[in-house]
Amino acid sequence: MSAQLAARGSLLALVAVVIPAVWVWADPPAANDAIRVTIVAITASDKHTNIDPRLKNLAREVRKQHDQALTGYKLGETVSKPVAVGQKENFKLVDDASADITVLQKDDTNQRIRLAVKLPFVGEITYSTCYEKFFPIITRYTTRTNQERLIVAIMVRQSGKDGKDAKEPKTR
Repeated sequence: MSAQLAARGSLLALVAVVIPAVWVWADPPAANDAIRVTIVAITASDKHTNIDPRLKNLAREVRKQHDQALTGYKLGETVSKPVAVGQKENFKLVDDASADITVLQKDDTNQRIRLAVKLPFVGEITYSTCYEKFFPIITRYTTRTNQERLIVAIMVRQSGKDGKDAKEPKTR
């Protein structure tokens, strides 16, 4: 009887070790599912007229669609991080402000990604976007020092099978 209990205990110990190992090994995220999220903090102001050359198109669209009073645009911090589907990452913006971005769903057939974005003074926005395009969001947040309006631009791109970016973002 004690031999049976010892054998049963060994079997349970083996099952306790093997099942978690198989569970972790059986379903790893595919390397080609890697997604890289890039977020750019842009500040806009009515106190100057300097526009970073890389922001000319954005400035024109913001003035046309939303706020004609904003005349100056500066490029702030740009952060790029890998984010898996279902994962949430925090991105620093300006001052102590940050953004939480969650990749909700990936649709390779239509080359689209669904994101949940939580920004200061905006709340959470859920939207779908295609790869390699910046999606700007104008917030009501103003910086502490210059009282400049925060605009956040978000882009998603796929990484290659080796985890490196398949294509580097275009810079002008």
